[in-house]
Amino acid sequence: MYSPEKAAEVKKRNYRSIREMIRLSYTVGFNLMDPSRCGQVLRIWTIVLSLSSLASLYGHWQMLVRYIQDIPRIVETVSTAFQFLSSIAKMWYFLFAHRQIYDLLRRARCHELLQKCELFERMSDLAVVKILRQQVESTMDRYWANTRRQLLVYLYCCICITSNYFISSVASNLYRYFTRPQGSYEIVLPLPSLYPAWEDKGLAFPYYFIQMYLETCSLYICGMSAISFDGVFIVLCLHSVGLMKSLNQMIEMSTSELVPPERRVEYLRCCIFQYQRVANFAGEINDCFRHITFSQFLLSLFGFGLALFQMSVGFGSNSSITMIRMTMYLIAGGYQVAVYCYNGQRFTTASEQIGKAFYEVRWYGESREFRQLIRMMLMRTNRGFRLDVSWFMQMSLPTLMAMVKTSGQYFLLLQNVNQK
Repeated sequence: MYSPEKAAEVKKRNYRSIREMIRLSYTVGFNLMDPSRCGQVLRIWTIVLSLSSLASLYGHWQMLVRYIQDIPRIVETVSTAFQFLSSIAKMWYFLFAHRQIYDLLRRARCHELLQKCELFERMSDLAVVKILRQQVESTMDRYWANTRRQLLVYLYCCICITSNYFISSVASNLYRYFTRPQGSYEIVLPLPSLYPAWEDKGLAFPYYFIQMYLETCSLYICGMSAISFDGVFIVLCLHSVGLMKSLNQMIEMSTSELVPPERRVEYLRCCIFQYQRVANFAGEINDCFRHITFSQFLLSLFGFGLALFQMSVGFGSNSSITMIRMTMYLIAGGYQVAVYCYNGQRFTTASEQIGKAFYEVRWYGESREFRQLIRMMLMRTNRGFRLDVSWFMQMSLPTLMAMVKTSGQYFLLLQNVNQK
């Protein structure tokens, strides 16, 4: 479909659309451009980050043990622990599936499936090809622009929430250090946690700095691991939707007057070959993300309920900091799950339209072989593509609504327990 110069331009343009995600992925130990480059060093950094975050679980556990009766205080501890445990799971999965994820992203960036499409080569002498090129390029550009918008919104949400946790912690400690006597105040860590043996050390070196390092690692991977891993999902999912929309445009032109009747069977076969490529690509994306996303969906069920409860506590105590923090947490965490469900719904809807496109061509006036191919594809497309969450549910808007409803039930349960 593309000349070498055009292919290089498309690849470069698509890189610019996702450059923030690719650059941030380096900071959590992944090279999405070339996995063989600095591979060992980046893997070591991934392991260091994840082990440091796991070590901070001790502080969260101690906080939970000490304040087990104080539900409003431990809610944020539990919800943040859930979040960085989910991020650690993604990082380790990324570590072992790095090559597969890189290959999928590379194929998406250079539009490999469109370049392999035989239709643009075999039918290059027909006027319909020029029209199709323009339509397909416009469709793919639109979905890559959509990808960039989603990535930027996600990036800003994660940066805001992580910056709030870190800056408020540092600012509180500095204020107390300069305004209160030594040993008369508790230090505030980026994530709510407690290290009993170092409680009386204050900001003394190295005790305070070790605690800050462990909690900052946990906070950092909560945001940056999410952007890196979930960002790849956004890119691949919307690229697949663009491929399906492009395939529909090809199918719709199969009985156009611009395609001679004697060449329509060959044209339709090219569409069928492209359909199989898209189906294989969609299956690879589903296999890559279906199981690891289960942890995200499961923990989000509890996390949303805990965040809503913490917001109600902050509202009741007139704590603006808690309200702002939990609001940003809900926006970032909610957007994280909404990205999967909303894009998963678009993925499923686009796949269902492929069968409709085959049915709506004017097959009734075509040759017997053409009609036979249409019947075969109607049977083949009867079951569309979908993105699953393990074996339990589908990434779709009904799943998102069910999660919101369940989280609301957890919120009401926590309120009842707290009142008693």
